[in-house]
Amino acid sequence: MKYSIREVFEEIVLGRAAGSQQCTLGLPDPQQEVRVWLEGAGSPLDVTSNHVVACASPLLVGVGLDDKRRRQALSSTVWLKIRERSGKARLLAEMTLQFFDQVRTPGQELSLFRVRSCRNYCLSLPRLWAYDLYKSFRRWRRDKNPEIRMSILGARSMSALFICPRPVVLVTAMHEGAGNIFPMNLFGAISDGYFAFALNSLRSAAPLVERAGRVALSSIPFEFADMVRSLGKNHRLEFANWNQLPFQVAPSKAFEFPTPEFALRVRELEIDAVRKLGSHTLFFGRVVQDERLRNDPQFCMIHGIYQAWRLAQSGGAAPVPVHAAEV
Repeated sequence: MKYSIREVFEEIVLGRAAGSQQCTLGLPDPQQEVRVWLEGAGSPLDVTSNHVVACASPLLVGVGLDDKRRRQALSSTVWLKIRERSGKARLLAEMTLQFFDQVRTPGQELSLFRVRSCRNYCLSLPRLWAYDLYKSFRRWRRDKNPEIRMSILGARSMSALFICPRPVVLVTAMHEGAGNIFPMNLFGAISDGYFAFALNSLRSAAPLVERAGRVALSSIPFEFADMVRSLGKNHRLEFANWNQLPFQVAPSKAFEFPTPEFALRVRELEIDAVRKLGSHTLFFGRVVQDERLRNDPQFCMIHGIYQAWRLAQSGGAAPVPVHAAEV
């Protein structure tokens, strides 16, 4: 009865957005759903394939910018805007950004921005505030001592950033003959062949990757989503038990790291910079090998608010609840 009353309350107050916070999709690589734009630093810049969610708390976004645009970003208000890729190109969300810091490597710089305000247009403003407050209350009730403390603005901004479908990859890191394999969805390509990703600073995977200095990222077919999510526990392990993996592995082309034999694409990275930012550690490096093996739809995550909006546009049914592999 208690569970039924809660469901009715959520449906009345939140509408379709009462469903899961994370939903899975099978999408092509690269995704063709939305475009992400940086505005305010010169002419609008398409950063759909040139940005990364760099940290959850504080909420930071990284973008690869040249010197001119970075100077403009320092002296003016900057916005990150997420729009439909086709149709009316409707504005789905926008965030006001403030320059925070930059991460340098010998060949590229990543500008980091802190989110100062956020509006998600996939919900009406009253329902957006109701959603923020209700989910904040639920988080407080479930976990009085959370591993990552998210503010209301941070949680709202993360839901907006996950309007842009985020692929989930399996990361392989090896050091001195041992290593680990685990799922990740906070990553992004940066201009000129560079790549950045973020890992929870409190878990064992981050220091292993820092010691290893290089990784292999394997894109996953949609039909293996459940299997990959089950490896989320490996974030808390220093080393994986390779004999108990639920799939066969094959050596990557450059580093010969064990990667899933069903991988759609394997990108191998040399890590040039590591920065501890708060809840997450940011890794920034060069792609030394990018091997595309198949073109099947890849496992992606979107936020439930956006999924509800998508289904409302198409008259579809409610989304099936799932959980992200790692946020």
